[in-house]
Amino acid sequence: MRKNARIVIAAFGVVFAAFVGVQLRRHAPAANSAGIAHTDPGALIETTGGQTLRFTLSREDVHVTYDKLLTYASGASKLVGVTITTDSRDRTFVVTGREGAVGQNESTIALDGDVRLKGSDGMVAKTEHATYTQGDGSVAAPGPVEFSKGRMSGQGTGLKYDKARDVLWILDRAAVRIAPTGDDPKGGGVDLTAGTAAFARADKFLQFDHGVHIVQSGQTIDAESAIARLSDDSQRIESLELHNRPRIAGTTGGPGSLRGLTGADMTLNYAPDGQALQRALIVGDAAIQLAGETDATGRRISAQTLNITMAPDGITPIGLTGRDAVQLMFPAEGTTPGRTIQATQIDAKGDAGQGLTRATFIGAVSFRERGPDIDRAAKSAQLEVGMKPGMTTIDEARFLHAVHFEEGRLAAIAASAKYDTAKGTLELTGSEPGTTTPRAVTDRIAVDATRIDIVLEGPQVKAAGTVKSTLQPANSANSTNPTNPTNPAGSSDVKLPSMLKQDQPVTVLADTLSYDGGASTALYTGNARLFQVDTTIKGDTITVDEKRGDLAASGHAIMTTIREQENKDKKKERVQSTGTSTDLKYEDAPRRLTYTGSAHLVGPEGDMSASKIELYLKPGGDDVERAEGYAGPDDKLTLREPTRTTTGSRLTYTSDKETYVVTGLPATVIDQCGRENTGKTLTLVKSTDTIVADGNQQIRTQSKGGTGQCK
Repeated sequence: MRKNARIVIAAFGVVFAAFVGVQLRRHAPAANSAGIAHTDPGALIETTGGQTLRFTLSREDVHVTYDKLLTYASGASKLVGVTITTDSRDRTFVVTGREGAVGQNESTIALDGDVRLKGSDGMVAKTEHATYTQGDGSVAAPGPVEFSKGRMSGQGTGLKYDKARDVLWILDRAAVRIAPTGDDPKGGGVDLTAGTAAFARADKFLQFDHGVHIVQSGQTIDAESAIARLSDDSQRIESLELHNRPRIAGTTGGPGSLRGLTGADMTLNYAPDGQALQRALIVGDAAIQLAGETDATGRRISAQTLNITMAPDGITPIGLTGRDAVQLMFPAEGTTPGRTIQATQIDAKGDAGQGLTRATFIGAVSFRERGPDIDRAAKSAQLEVGMKPGMTTIDEARFLHAVHFEEGRLAAIAASAKYDTAKGTLELTGSEPGTTTPRAVTDRIAVDATRIDIVLEGPQVKAAGTVKSTLQPANSANSTNPTNPTNPAGSSDVKLPSMLKQDQPVTVLADTLSYDGGASTALYTGNARLFQVDTTIKGDTITVDEKRGDLAASGHAIMTTIREQENKDKKKERVQSTGTSTDLKYEDAPRRLTYTGSAHLVGPEGDMSASKIELYLKPGGDDVERAEGYAGPDDKLTLREPTRTTTGSRLTYTSDKETYVVTGLPATVIDQCGRENTGKTLTLVKSTDTIVADGNQQIRTQSKGGTGQCK
C-alpha cells in the first residue's frame, strides 16, 4: 500500500508542476509587465498563495502545505513555509520547517530552519535540519535535537522518527528528564542519559542503549541498556528493565536501607508516583548491599536470583527471596565478629519500621563467624535467623537437620541447634535418622544426651536426659584435638585420677552433666555410673576434676575394681575389690582414696567395715600402698579375714610388710577356733600369720578360749 502511495505522490507532483508551468506560461507577459519581484531569481517557476497537496491513503491522509513553491530548471523544487500533516484514525503528526527541498521523484523533503515535529498527544521535537521521507512518513535529523511531552523532555544529537511504529529515536548523546510533579515537596524527578534513546509513543516506553546513566530519588543507576515502561500518560516511569551488568548505588537511609544493587539483568517496579522503588528482580550474579550502623560498613546478600520487596519509602527492603549460590555477609564491627551464611536459597521478611528482621536459609547451609578471638563454623540443611532492626546483627540462629557446629576444640552434632550470638551459647536438641541424640565433643570429653546446652567460652557444657559421656585418655589432650586434628589441644595440664588408667577412656552415665572446660571439671548427677576397663564407680553424683586429678562420688557410693595378683601357688588371677560408703573421694596429690560414712571394703585381703576407710595408692595407682580404717563414735572398726575377725577403733595396713596394726580399747582378734586376743595394739603379720598384742600399759593383754583342737 505504501508503494502505491509513493507512486500517487510522485505522479501528482509531476502533474501539478506541469499544470503550474502551463498556467504561468499562458500569463507570462502579464506577470512581467506587472514587475512582480521573485523570491529566488534562479527559480523557473514561483507559486505563492499557500497551495495544498493532499494524498489519501488506505489508513491516513497526508497533507503538504507551503507558503511558496519554487521550481528550478533542473527539475528540483523548494517549498517555503512548509507543513506536512499526517492524519490517521488515532493520531495526528505534523512536521514544519522554514524551507523544504523536494527530492528526486518527489520522495523526500529536506527541511531546514526551525524544524518542528508535533504529535496530537502533545509531543514536540525541535531541530534545525531534517528530512521527511514521503514513502514511510519518517523524519531524520542529523544535528542537535530537543523534544518534550508534558513533564518529560529530552535532547541529543541526531533524530529519527519511525511513523510506522510511532518511535522517536535520539541517535547520540541522548538526555531525558522527567520533571517532578508540582505536589512533590522533595523535588524528585528522573534524569536519564545514554548513547541512544528511543521513545515509543504508542507502546509507552523509553529505550536507552550504549551506557545508560539514571539519577532518581537519590539513587544512581548505570547499565549498558535499559527500557523504561511508562504510565498511560507517559509522565511517570512504572518499571525499568536494566541489562548487561546494571548497578544501583546510593541512598541516605539508616541501617538496613538500600545501598546498592548489582546483577546481570534487573527489573525495577516503581510506586504510582514514579519515584519510590517497590520491587526489584535481579537475575544473574545478583547482589544487594544494605547500610550498616556506620557509613563504612554494610551487609551484602548475593545469589543467582534475588527478588526484593521494598517498604513505601522505596529504600528499605521488607521482603527478599534468593535462589542458588546464596550468601549473606555481615562485616565485623567493633567487638562483633564478621559472619557469613551460605545456602541454596533464602527467604527474608520484615516490616517498614525495622527492615529485614528474620530469614530462613535452606539447602547446604554453611555458617561462619570470625573475629579476633572467635572462629566458629556450622553446617545444616536449614537455618532460621533472627536479626535486630535494620539487619544490624544476628540475634539468634536456629539450625535444623544434620547440624554440625565447630569452634576450636569443640565439635557438636544434633538434629536442631539454637545459637545465641550475644550470649555465646549453643542449645542442642532433637532426634532424627543418623543423629538419634545430640553430641558434643572436645579434646577432653564427648557427651551424648537428650539436650545439651553449651557456653562456648570455656566451653561449659550442661547435658540432661540419659547422659552418656566419655572422658578422653589424658595423653590425648597433649597431642591434637580428636574432633579437629588441625587445631592443637593445648591442654597439657589435665589428667585422669591416678586410680584410673591414663591411656584408656572413661565412660560416665548420669541423668545430668555439668562440665566446665576451663576448670576441667565434670559433675554428674542422678544415678551416676563411671566405667573404665576393670573399674566401676556409682553414686548419686560423681565429680571428676582433671586439673587436680581428683574424683568424688556422693550418695550410695560404690567402687568396684578388678586386678591381677598372685595366689598362694604363685599364679596370677583376677580378683575383685568392692568399696561402698555414703561418700567416696579420691585426691591425687596424696594418692588417697577415702570412703566416708558406713564404709565397707571387700577384697582378697578381707572384709573391712568402718566409719571411714582411707586407701593410699602406689605411684602407678594400680595397687594399695597403705590402708587406714577409722571407727565412728558409736561403732567399731571390723576386719574379717578367712581365719579371723579383728575389731578396734583404728586400723593401719602396710602392703609391703603385709602387716595390720589395730588399736582400740581394746583391740580384739578372734580366730576360726574361737581364740580371742585383746590389747591396746594388735599387730597382725600376714606372711607369718602371727599376732602381737600390746597393752601399752593401759589394758592387760590376754588370750583365751579356743577348742584346743586348732593349731
